[in-house]
Amino acid sequence: MKKLMLLSIFFCLIAISSFGQKPKSDFDQFKSQKIAFITEKLNLTPKEAQEFWPVYNQYEVERMEIQKSRKELEVKTRDENVQLSDQEIIRITRSISETFKKEAELGASYNEKYLKILPPQKVLQLYRAENQFRAHMFEQLRKRRSE
Repeated sequence: MKKLMLLSIFFCLIAISSFGQKPKSDFDQFKSQKIAFITEKLNLTPKEAQEFWPVYNQYEVERMEIQKSRKELEVKTRDENVQLSDQEIIRITRSISETFKKEAELGASYNEKYLKILPPQKVLQLYRAENQFRAHMFEQLRKRRSE
């Protein structure tokens, strides 16, 4: 009951804070939906939520930085008419590969941090919730495109 009340307060605060403000960007809406989805699926206690969200948000920032650097590398190779030497291609492919390695290492590092904050079952549920949310968002995108 207490958790339900806390969750209700959380959603009310989000709704109230949105009045009188400019509309949220798609990214902000996505982030808000993800937070609400994960919060509901993990059933975090107030103490867990207080410790978990700053760590998770930092993980997201660091992961996005790695993905941004990979995207910048991929953009360099997007144009098929651009002529790159074999050495340039090797350097770029190694750099792209390195970003995947960094992202995996980051995930492993944060997994250990999550295990210090949450019970193991909730850490596993976090990964399930992220996958479920991703599938949910792809489904929403498909629906919007078909309309």
